[in-house]
Amino acid sequence: MKLVDVRFHAPRGLEEALALLEGLKDARVMAGGTDLLVDIKQGLREVRDIVSLHRIAELKGIEDEGDRLRIGALVTVRELASNAAVAKHIPALADAARSMASEQIRSIATIGGNISSAVPSADLPPPLIAADAGVELESSRSARRMSLLEFFTGPRETVCLATELLRSVVIPLPPPNTGISYFRFTLREASALAVASVACRITLKSGVVDRATVVLGAVAPTPILANKASRSLLGKNPSAELFREAASHAKEEAKPISDIRGCVWHRKELVHVLTQRALAEALERALGKAEVAE
Repeated sequence: MKLVDVRFHAPRGLEEALALLEGLKDARVMAGGTDLLVDIKQGLREVRDIVSLHRIAELKGIEDEGDRLRIGALVTVRELASNAAVAKHIPALADAARSMASEQIRSIATIGGNISSAVPSADLPPPLIAADAGVELESSRSARRMSLLEFFTGPRETVCLATELLRSVVIPLPPPNTGISYFRFTLREASALAVASVACRITLKSGVVDRATVVLGAVAPTPILANKASRSLLGKNPSAELFREAASHAKEEAKPISDIRGCVWHRKELVHVLTQRALAEALERALGKAEVAE
C-alpha cells in the first residue's frame, strides 16, 4: 500500500484519540514515527489509518512524584537523556537514551514508541525492566497497569490491544545503596542497533548483595530476565569473581539467533563480557562512586 492511500488523524486530546482507536479498524498509532513510517515506506506494514499522538499534552512530560517517576509516552529520547530527575535517580536510562541513534532521531523518537515497537534490540526496555518499570495502558473503556517485563510477548508483539494506548511509564525510585547500569555492543558508533545489551541492578545491604537483577537485550525474542545469573549474586560479597560467575550464567540463559549483525556464539560471548561490565558499574553506583550525568 502506498503512503498516499493512508488516512492521517491528529487528535488534540487523549479522549479523542481513544475514541478514534475504538472506531477505526486496524488503525496504527504514531508517536515519533521513526519506526512506523520507515516500515510503511518499505512495504513491511499495510496501514489504512494512522492516529498521530503529537498534539496530546496528556502524554507529555516527566513528573517526579516523590516515590516514583512518571514519564509520558511522548517524552522524547532526547528529553530522557537530558532530564535532571532521570539522571539523578535512573542514570542507566539516561545512558541508554544517549546511546541511541543520532541526535536528530533522539529529538523525535519517544519512550512510548521505543517500547511499543517491541523490537528485540531496543535500548530503553532493558534498563527500564531492571528499574522495575511499569506501563499504564488506557482505552476509552478501561485502564490497566503491568510490569514492563509482562508487556512484551514476542518480536514486535505486545499485550497492548488495538483500542489501547500506552499512556505512561512509571518507575519506582530505587532504594538507597542501589545501582543500575546499561551496556551494549554495536557494529558502529552512529545509528546502530544493539547486537547484544545488558542492564544490571544491584542493591547492597551490610556489604552483601541484597537484590540483583540482570536483564538481557537483543539476544532473545523479547528482553529477558536472566534469573539464574540474578540469583547467583544474592547474599554474597560483590567481587570480580562473583561477577564472572554471574556472567557465565547469563551467557547460558541468552537465546540469540544468527543474523547479519552477529552469530549465536558472538552474541553469547558479548553477553558474558557486557554482564561483567554492567555489574561492575552497578556496584560503583550502589556504593555512590560513579558520577551522575547532569
